[in-house]
Amino acid sequence: MADYIFILGRDPELSLLELVSYLKARNIVYKIKANTKIAVLISLPELDFPQIILELGGTVKIARVIDDMDSEVLYSGKSNKMKYAVSVYDDSDVNELRDYLKDRLKEERLKAAYKRSSRKEQYLMPNDVIRHGLLNGGFELVVYDDIIARTIAVFNPFKYEQRDKERPKQRELHMISIRLAKILINLAMAKPGSLLLDPFCGYGILLQEAMLMNINTAGFDINRECADASKANLMWTAKRYNCTANYRIFNSDSRHLSRELEKADCAATEPYMGPLLKKIPVKSEAVKIIAELQPIYRDVLRELAWIVKGHIVIIVPRFRLYSGERIKFNFEKMLHDFSLKPVEMLPEIKMPIIYTATDSKIEREIWVLRKI
Repeated sequence: MADYIFILGRDPELSLLELVSYLKARNIVYKIKANTKIAVLISLPELDFPQIILELGGTVKIARVIDDMDSEVLYSGKSNKMKYAVSVYDDSDVNELRDYLKDRLKEERLKAAYKRSSRKEQYLMPNDVIRHGLLNGGFELVVYDDIIARTIAVFNPFKYEQRDKERPKQRELHMISIRLAKILINLAMAKPGSLLLDPFCGYGILLQEAMLMNINTAGFDINRECADASKANLMWTAKRYNCTANYRIFNSDSRHLSRELEKADCAATEPYMGPLLKKIPVKSEAVKIIAELQPIYRDVLRELAWIVKGHIVIIVPRFRLYSGERIKFNFEKMLHDFSLKPVEMLPEIKMPIIYTATDSKIEREIWVLRKI
């Protein structure tokens, strides 16, 4: 076991819960030593961390804690030219560390170029780490809470952009982000070989990300165009990335899942959340939308409770008014009616977790549930 720092994304509670769910689903032994809104310090066995960060949606960087800086191999390349950086995630004074690195690299006769952040923060963003080639042509040190660690994996935004652009079927609106899709998949504790259900699959983004993790999938959508687009996108994913996971798409009403599917290991979904809003709604409009959505959610929850063995991860909308009031339906009552309860993975994190996407007029409640 060694200590690692996981730098968390913009939703730290969600990111931490995702990480714990991911590790537990794979029976990976871990021990959390400290966590804040920025990072988590965790003991883990030796793992394929570059692969792990590809499968996590809420982790920005993974860095291995350095026990002895003098014995740490900083650079093992063949060229005498290299780049390095120090990213600071607290208010530590790292001038002494920078001076140490400068002197040591000079002693090793390396022409080392120090890379600074172009932002006001004292840390490099993942795209900067990739652009400068610091993981394969140099190094980055992470400083947090008086701990020094070496970056061994970073989130790669360019991979996300590539999939978004190359995917054959596109829809400008109503598409879940790849980042959120990964988080929902991991909260569901889906793992390779298991069957993940998405009862509102749309264009198949969540199912696509699950397939890339070797997770079998089943998707439902009542809209023929969406079902066909999802099939096309998953077929492309299987061919483009040599995926061996199975997938099935049903052009069917999610309120009758059990007619098509006997069981699923877990489920993750962002259901229909009402019409596209161009501005924050007035109260009467929000109340009307909630009244229309409530029976859909109720019927789908009933079906999920019947066929899903493990975790059910579902997004529930709530509407923020100009007054600050929130309009939502009584989701807790629905859970009681179908013998479902929130999952407590970590005692300090309570359901639901609030997630608000950029420029969204709707606030999302993320619920992780299981049968009582």
